[in-house]
Amino acid sequence: MRLGGPVFKKANSFEEEIALHRKFGFGAAYCQYIEEPSKRKDYKQIFRESDIVLAEFGAYCINILDTDKKLRQKNIDEICRRLAYADEMGVRCCVIHGGSIETGDWGNANPLNMSEKSFAETVTIVQGILDKIKPVTTKLVMETESYLLPDSPEIYVQLIKAIDRTGFAVHLDPVNIIASPRRFYFNAEFIERCFALLGPWIVSCHAKDLNMPSKHATVQIDETFIGDGILDYNTYLKEIDKLDPSPTLMIEHLNESQLIRGLKFIFKKAEEVGIRFDGSENRDMLSEIEDSAGEWFAPHL
Repeated sequence: MRLGGPVFKKANSFEEEIALHRKFGFGAAYCQYIEEPSKRKDYKQIFRESDIVLAEFGAYCINILDTDKKLRQKNIDEICRRLAYADEMGVRCCVIHGGSIETGDWGNANPLNMSEKSFAETVTIVQGILDKIKPVTTKLVMETESYLLPDSPEIYVQLIKAIDRTGFAVHLDPVNIIASPRRFYFNAEFIERCFALLGPWIVSCHAKDLNMPSKHATVQIDETFIGDGILDYNTYLKEIDKLDPSPTLMIEHLNESQLIRGLKFIFKKAEEVGIRFDGSENRDMLSEIEDSAGEWFAPHL
């Protein structure tokens, strides 16, 4: 399994960027957009030679179901452009979101997002993107969300079967679809169900966490950074590690100081369940992070 995440520091060269990833123990990276073709080649080569996988390139927050037909097509064309770039760079997956029935925005809750019509249009649009680009290396994946398709592992399986393209795979973010107290309290069982249903297609996972206020008149579940909530990472890590090849696990949605806390947490959890992250050079990353925390982020702690 490979761990990746943001590095926050501005690198002045690709070599410096590699050094930052290594310092955090990352064997995977979010892929940058590089404008110049010659620099793209250098970027791809140095990451490959450094054994750091380009794990994810974003086509996030682009509404494939926009109700304005011209804007919808513009959005679809943009996803095609990003998927083609990801494939050129050898990225493992290009991540999109399901659509929302509105215009000029993305991701707002709407009961029509879950309709049979939305499902059918999503299938047709994803098929069209894949048939146009024909990615060789990169999988097109959809991020799980509670208010957009796919909002459950069962719906994701239905999409996989309906789309019926080898270029379509699974990106799993369990935090995004834990939207009820039952899933919250029994998230280990929910995670196991996600992997039981989706395991053969999972290529990428996100790492963050969630909490639920104990005294609230209605259900409120809040996202937080990795290690600051109740997600069962022992189960999550073990389920990821069972897959062959293992998906990448990409940390997201935190700041610099939270990353240090999150890294301490995830390396400790990995140690507890007997898992090492590929690409971390078999070092004791937990002690390295402890030793370097003051050097990197003391003003933020």
